[in-house]
Amino acid sequence: MKPHLIKYSFLLMAVFVLGLASQALALAPPVAMLTQVKGTVEISKDKEWKKVTANKFIFEGTKIRTGADGSASIVNQTTNTSQNLAANSEVEVTTAAIKVVSGTLSEPQKAGDSVLASMNQRFEQAQRYTTVRRSVDKKDKEPKLTTAREITLTEAHPDLVWSNMGEEFSYRLIIDEKGVEVPASKESMIRYKVSGLTPGAHKYRVEVVKDGVSVFSPKGDRTLTWLGGAALDEFNKKLGELKAAAPGDEFLIANFLDEKGLTVAAMDMYRKYFKDNPDEVDMFPLLIKTYHDLKLDGLKKEAALEYNKNAGN
Repeated sequence: MKPHLIKYSFLLMAVFVLGLASQALALAPPVAMLTQVKGTVEISKDKEWKKVTANKFIFEGTKIRTGADGSASIVNQTTNTSQNLAANSEVEVTTAAIKVVSGTLSEPQKAGDSVLASMNQRFEQAQRYTTVRRSVDKKDKEPKLTTAREITLTEAHPDLVWSNMGEEFSYRLIIDEKGVEVPASKESMIRYKVSGLTPGAHKYRVEVVKDGVSVFSPKGDRTLTWLGGAALDEFNKKLGELKAAAPGDEFLIANFLDEKGLTVAAMDMYRKYFKDNPDEVDMFPLLIKTYHDLKLDGLKKEAALEYNKNAGN
């Protein structure tokens, strides 16, 4: 497994580990991550074997086995290494090492120091993502909308999103002091496709409108970066390399998008994945993180409640 793939795998693991800070959970943090899953791959936490088809966080004492057509990579958090598990093999994962029961496991590949530094940064960011705080109801409260402080968009990923304050409200999106009216919606999230921007940074804000009158305007602007030119070429090059090295690995790709500031695109990938794979509970903090960063508080709370209810089951 290539070093840059190890980096993204560890970053994904970091998001999950501190998601366990929620008092509702009593699980120990994962010690490894299973990725690059191909063919028949199964894991067992006790005596029952369950098939794995996508990235999976691995806990102390978990066994992994592959069939005749199976293979996978195991990222060890403690040793900061990655090892490839061949077909017809079985291993047991512990905090100290990955023990070979049968078959073939490659020699560990060391990751760079930057991996641990990035992981620690994500630890601090992720501490409260899965924690649900009680909200205090206030009478006659005025609509107050918070949007993402920084966001990156491209022609391929042009959507800007924010929370819907209610069906009675519409919105005015102002980019570089030029406004556009965004109609009211029944959806919990408002989505608007941005276009016509030059490459680089732009200032934006979203006003809440009722009956044609602005009832809330933020005190300051946010930053929207439109990726284009050489920066877009470099982004597409790295994205292409990642897709070629990890074909079909949605989590590494989504994490790459999130790391580059394309948080809406990352959110959309996670939402689709969890809709198709509702049992992959241990990966759910990745989606919660995008809701947090995009200031989608309602969706974040719903997702955190669902995660705390189902984790460990």
